[in-house]
Amino acid sequence: MATLQIPTLPKPKLCIWADLNVHNTDQIMKCGTTMETRKLLQRILTVEESPRGKIILDLYQHAIRFAILQKFTNEQASAFFSIVKQTHEVCVSTPFGNVEECFTYFRELVLTHAVHRPPWSLEIFNSEQVTALTNYIVNHYFRHYKLYKYAFTAKVRLDLTLHYDGLPPSPPPEMDDKVTESGQQDGPPQTPEAAPNNEALTTPSPPPNVQAVKSTEHTDELESLVRKAVTAQLKQMHAAVEQQLADTDKSISDKIQHLEQGGSPRGKSRSPKASPKGKRR
Repeated sequence: MATLQIPTLPKPKLCIWADLNVHNTDQIMKCGTTMETRKLLQRILTVEESPRGKIILDLYQHAIRFAILQKFTNEQASAFFSIVKQTHEVCVSTPFGNVEECFTYFRELVLTHAVHRPPWSLEIFNSEQVTALTNYIVNHYFRHYKLYKYAFTAKVRLDLTLHYDGLPPSPPPEMDDKVTESGQQDGPPQTPEAAPNNEALTTPSPPPNVQAVKSTEHTDELESLVRKAVTAQLKQMHAAVEQQLADTDKSISDKIQHLEQGGSPRGKSRSPKASPKGKRR
């Protein structure tokens, strides 16, 4: 069975003309209708006709529309498109929650295209454009982070196996003794010579059907204990997962609210100190 591992984040680097070259960007920026833009993006990026393909085309088409409304140049439009595409690929690279790592990668990727420090980074966007595209991606992608995660990642199933020390494994059903309808065990018939030996026994052995009933009772009791233990552990796991999801939602909401407020640090206002009163004479 394959084990899932959290992938490592790639190192942010310049992505001008990485996904859309000069010719493709010029064609897309000159498209007159939304349908023409979607068909051109589908042909360039070889997006398949599927529900996931329609979702990803919506994401890319709205990114191109935002670049046109902001009057980006072809270089800026190509870089912005690659930022959206690579951020999405990092987010859906694992079914586990990685919103904090993804936002950190997005922020560093934007800074790579906003600071002039060649050859590691270039100032393609100014400060106003950086603020505009950051607000756009936060409002149009990170607000719907869980929807993209649900649509583009595989479902994780937990295969739980419990082993208890000191308890023998229960035998499979086909290995149990077969009991006939008359209550006697299948086997060769007893010979008359063996009858006197059986009569000489002082403590007769219980019939096979009684042994089968006792074995069934022990098996049912063991299954009941295992079922209770598994149910208790699953309840604890469910509570832990719910708490983790609640903490993640709260963290995302706090970050989005912090960005909407302009990134100003949250500080507690201090009340002015009361001036000392003079003593009356």
